[in-house]
Amino acid sequence: METGLVGRLEEAANRFVIPLHMNEGFDEQALLQLQEEIDRCGTAWREGTHVPKRAALILAELFPAIKACAWLYEGNMRQRIQEAGAMVSEAVTAALD
Repeated sequence: METGLVGRLEEAANRFVIPLHMNEGFDEQALLQLQEEIDRCGTAWREGTHVPKRAALILAELFPAIKACAWLYEGNMRQRIQEAGAMVSEAVTAALD
């Protein structure tokens, strides 16, 4: 079960972050999917004794990666990406709380 959860988390993270990094724009649907996967993982991990290492690494890298991508953009888009980074960070905190 963990492998499936972590795999979906990684896919969702890549689907959102890679296009940002490649300067291909902001995908609102990919952001929503990423937040859903973070929530799904958090729900599953609350009942467990640990967070899988691979998932912890993905979650730890999300905010810095999104923040770094924001500087590839200007104006409102940069602000929107920074806000998305904060939202993802809050989702991660809630999932691990």
